[in-house]
Amino acid sequence: MKPKINPFWGFLTLGLLLLTFVLCVVGARHGVLVLKTDAKPEDTVETFFESIVIGKYEEANACLENYSSLGLERSSDNAKWNALLASYDFALEGEPERRGDTAVQTVRLRYLDLAALEQTLATPLAVIPAANEGEEDRAIYYTQEELLAHPESFYTSAMLEVTLHYVDGQWLIYADDSLLSALAGGK
Repeated sequence: MKPKINPFWGFLTLGLLLLTFVLCVVGARHGVLVLKTDAKPEDTVETFFESIVIGKYEEANACLENYSSLGLERSSDNAKWNALLASYDFALEGEPERRGDTAVQTVRLRYLDLAALEQTLATPLAVIPAANEGEEDRAIYYTQEELLAHPESFYTSAMLEVTLHYVDGQWLIYADDSLLSALAGGK
């Protein structure tokens, strides 16, 4: 006796197989589909940069995918480091571009350009010729304290393309070289 297949269950099985196939093809072509989430990539970017501006570095680190810490939280008596941390300001530019589980948000970040500051420190203001033969000329330089008294002249801005990935129900920032360089004062 031949087993009898119920047409209803047969068509249901074929339908589910077809649906699975279609979902696999769509997933392969378009990546992971984020169907519904209350999390927004721009909220993560806002939280990250706002936390850096106000000095809550642990909160900023929690927004990162590929680093557990950026090292900003270290305390320092270094005047340049403290001026760099005080220089940060940011603005989100436009809406994030989203594609599946990836988003890119443009951010304008202001920071203290440490390379320009160090270049100015290394460039003499004036050279005083030697008074006597055999003596060397003397150079006059700015001091770090003079320059850091008004660091605004060394502020610069960078337009950053901040990449985020949707991981475990939240958007996390993938810290790339341009972001790390700007946070390190352009170094």
